[in-house]
Order: sequence, then structure tokens, then C-alpha cells
Amino acid sequence: MPSRLTYRRALPYLAALLILLLAVLAFAAMVKSKPTPPARPAEEREWAVNTLEAKLETVAPQITLYGSIESPRTAELSAAVTAFVESLSVREGNPVQEGERLLQLDPRDAKLVVARREAELADIQARIDSENNRHRADRRALAIEEELLALSRRAVARFKELQGRQVSSQTQLDEAERNYQQQALALSNRQREIDEHPSRLKQLQALQVQARSQLEAARLDLERTEVRAPFQGRVAQVNVAPGDRVRSGDPLVRLYDTGALEVRAQIPSRRLGTIRAALERGDTLQAVATLDGQPLTMSLQRLSGQVGGGKAGVDALFRVDSAPGSLELGRPLELELTLPPLENVLAIPAQALYGTDRVYRIREGRLEPVSVERVGETRRDGNPRILVRGEQIRSGDAIVTTQLPNAISGLKVRRAEA
Repeated sequence: MPSRLTYRRALPYLAALLILLLAVLAFAAMVKSKPTPPARPAEEREWAVNTLEAKLETVAPQITLYGSIESPRTAELSAAVTAFVESLSVREGNPVQEGERLLQLDPRDAKLVVARREAELADIQARIDSENNRHRADRRALAIEEELLALSRRAVARFKELQGRQVSSQTQLDEAERNYQQQALALSNRQREIDEHPSRLKQLQALQVQARSQLEAARLDLERTEVRAPFQGRVAQVNVAPGDRVRSGDPLVRLYDTGALEVRAQIPSRRLGTIRAALERGDTLQAVATLDGQPLTMSLQRLSGQVGGGKAGVDALFRVDSAPGSLELGRPLELELTLPPLENVLAIPAQALYGTDRVYRIREGRLEPVSVERVGETRRDGNPRILVRGEQIRSGDAIVTTQLPNAISGLKVRRAEA
């Protein structure tokens, strides 16, 4: 059994524990008796948004295309003869007029060929003249030989008659017959020469035509030693310098027609149907680009007949209607193509569209979703706008143009401008 001394030692600890317990009970009683304030009802948050008054109108959509300048009339002028480059009159980038001299090849070799062809033609002409003279002489000789043949025939008849009367010898008769046969043979040869005259003349005339064509070719080669511009345009590339020796077919100068410039740009597949239908109706689709700070206007002419590898769309070819200055081949352009107008569409900023097919309007201070169809894009005051169409949209609706991350149907909002 614990002694009395042990109880005395534990008594202070028990007293302290009792005091602590009483203090805890007193604090709990005070907290419980504290008056409770009345609860305040939770207020619904109201979001401030910008709005746009819906206005259904007829708008021509615009699409942005990226293209480059090209020309269907690009000429690669090449050498017609083998010669040295004597002089060069233009440089790359120079404008040229139709018929303007671009460069001069050494013409001496070509002149020698022309002289040789002229001599060949003169020789053939002389042979033709000789053949005609020979033919005229043969015809005159034919008449004489016919008379000689007649004389020889009469001589044979006379000697036969004399022999019958036994006045002449057989030797004289044989000699007369031999003269007759020789004269007949000579007449036959003369007649053959006369009959073959048309054939010989045709052969010579054929040679004359051939020689004349060779002479014309030689003269053309001589003329082509002076290279001139086939049309008004601009020099795109010069491949030679004075002193270079070029062979027939070597490229000399490349130039393009500045009056036939086109812009090639790829049309997205989703727009092909609209553009093709407009072209079939005969509509004129205009496009505008900015080049060196100046407007460049174009009109769509046709669509390409093939699709290049790795391309999803079809190339469109635009005719350049007006340009601020000279245009360089291959220069890239960003152009805005205006499509046929659409009726009853709404132009909204990009932040007003939620997803791809939904906008919100304000009804009695709350959001109401409206399903729409995106039909194109346009620009207003230089700012991009999306064109949408929806059966439920009415003119005058307050369309929300603020992109709310928590936008749901029924969300309480107020107009920021109010």
C-alpha cells in the first residue's frame, strides 16, 4: 500500500490537472454561448462581356492566297549558227522593245555560206540555160536531119531503080542504104534527146529549188546572227558574254512578255466548287495584292488542268490588270480573292465564335447558344471577320464577342459598354 508520503507528493499534480480541466470546460462554455450572426445568401457572379449587334447582310467572302508571278510567253533565244559573240546590247533586267537588237554574233562564217549557196544556184541556172539552148538546137537539127533522111531515102530508091536497069552496081546501092540507116539512127538519137529534155529540165529545176532553199536557209542564218527581241518584254537572263563561242542551239538570252504576266496561286479544295461554279457562270472574280506599297489588281482567268505532286488544291491563274511598275518573274505575292456574295450572313470577329459552329447571344441577361455555319471570311476596316449563317439569328441580336472560358447556356452576363 502506498504510504501517506506518496499521496502528499502527488497532490500538487492532481491540483494542476484539475485546474486545467476546469479552464477547458469554461472556454467551451464561452464558445458555445457566443451569439451567431445571421447567414448571408450567396450572390451569383455577373460576367462583363462585349457584344455586337447582329446585322444580316449580303457580303462577298474573301480568301487569302499565296502565289507567284509568271508569264506564259517566256522565250529562250538560242544561237542559229556556230559563231563567236561579237557584241551584247542588253543586260539582265533591261526592258526591251519588239525588234530591238539584243546581241550580235560574228556574221563572217554565215556570209561565206551565203556566197557558196549563191554560186551553187548560179551554176544550176547556167546548166538550165544550157539545157534550153541545147533543146532549141536539137529541134533545129531535127528538121535538118529529117530532110537528110528524106534525101537518103530517095537516093536508095534511085540506086535501086538504076540497078534494075543495070546502070549502077550493088556497091553503090549498099552505100546508099548504109547512109540511109545512119541518117535514120542520127534522127532517132536526136528525137530521143528532144524527148528527154523535159526530164533533164525537171531534174535541173529540182536542183535549183533545193539550191534556192539552201540559199534562203543560209540567208536566214546570216540574218539570225543579229538576235532581236520577238516581243516587248524584259530580259530575265543573259547566258553569254562578248567573245564566247556558241554552237547552234546554245541558249543566249531569256526574256518574258511583260504584257502577258500572270499570277499562279493555289486554291484550297474547300473553295474549288464555289470558284468553278462562278467561272462557269462567267462571273469575274477580282483579287488584290500589295506590291512595294502599291495595289496590284488581278482577275481570275482559269484553273490549272493538273495538280502538282504534294498539293491538295488546284492552281488558279490570274491575269494582271494593273501593276505599280515592272514585275519580276517568280516574285511571291499574298493576294485577297473576292468570292461571289452571300446573302443573310453575319460578320463577326474570331473571338465571337466558339468551336466551329456556335455563338452566344444575350437573352434577359443570360447567355443563349446559337448554332451557326461558317461560310467564309472577309475584312472590315483592315480587320479579319468570320462570316456565319444561322437560322435562329435575327437582326438586332446581341452577339457576345468576348471569349469566355466558362461560357455555358444560362450564364449571367452584362454588357461591358453598359
